[in-house]
Amino acid sequence: MNHTQISCFIVEDDPQALAYASSIIEKNTSIDIIGNSDSIQEASEKIKLLKPNFIILDVFLTDGNAFEFLSLFDTIDFKIIFTTSFAKYAIDAFKFSALDYLLKPYAEEDLKFALDKVLANIQQQDYQLQLSTLLQNFSNKEQPKKLVLKNVDEINIVKITDILYAQSDNNYTTFTLKKGKEILVSKPLKSFDNKLSPFGFLRIHQSFLINLTYITSFNKRNEEVVLDQTYSIPVAQSKKRLLIDQIDKYL
Repeated sequence: MNHTQISCFIVEDDPQALAYASSIIEKNTSIDIIGNSDSIQEASEKIKLLKPNFIILDVFLTDGNAFEFLSLFDTIDFKIIFTTSFAKYAIDAFKFSALDYLLKPYAEEDLKFALDKVLANIQQQDYQLQLSTLLQNFSNKEQPKKLVLKNVDEINIVKITDILYAQSDNNYTTFTLKKGKEILVSKPLKSFDNKLSPFGFLRIHQSFLINLTYITSFNKRNEEVVLDQTYSIPVAQSKKRLLIDQIDKYL
C-alpha cells in the first residue's frame, strides 16, 4: 500500500455479500482491502492490529451485532460504512444519529457513493459523538431518545423530548428547545418531519413542526397553538382538523 491509499477492513458473515463488496472496492485503486472477518471477536482483534482507515460493518452478525462489536473498542479511530437488512429500530437509530447506512441488497452505485463520502471525510472530527448517539438509540428498540443536529460550527446531541418546535427557513431549520435555546441546522424541515412525526410531532404549518406534548392551548378562531405557555405558533387552515385529532390521541 502506498502513502496515497486508504485501508479498509470488511466485517461480513455472508460470503456472497463479502465478495460483492470486495469486487466493488477493488475497482477503486485508492483503497486497499487489508482483511475481513465474519466474527465480531476476531474482527475486533484484527482491526486493533491492522488499524484500517475505515471498515464496512454488517449490523447483524451470527455471533452478535455491530454495536456489541463496537463496545469492544475503547476508542473508535476508524470510519464505518454500516450495512443492514431491514430492522426498523436499527434504521431509526441511524436516522437520529445522522450516520449513514446501506440497506441490503444495495446497488453498486450506493456503495461507491458511500466510499466517496468516506474518502472525502476521512479526517472528520466529532465522529465519536455521532457513534455514541447511535449506540444509545440502538439500545432502545421502542424509540430513539436523542437526535443529532449538525451545523458548520458544532454537533449538538439533543433529547427529542426537549424539542418544543422546529421552524423552516427555506433549506434551513431552527430548533427551539426548552429554556429557549435555538439551534440552526442546514437541512430542510421536511427531513425532520419524516423522522419526528412518529414520536408525537406534527407539521401544523408549512413552516412549523411542533412537539404535541408542549401544547398548552389551541385558539381555533385565531388559528394559533401555544406551546409551553410561551410560544404562539400559527396553524394552517388545512391542518386544524388533523391537529385536533392528534391532540385527542397524544394528550
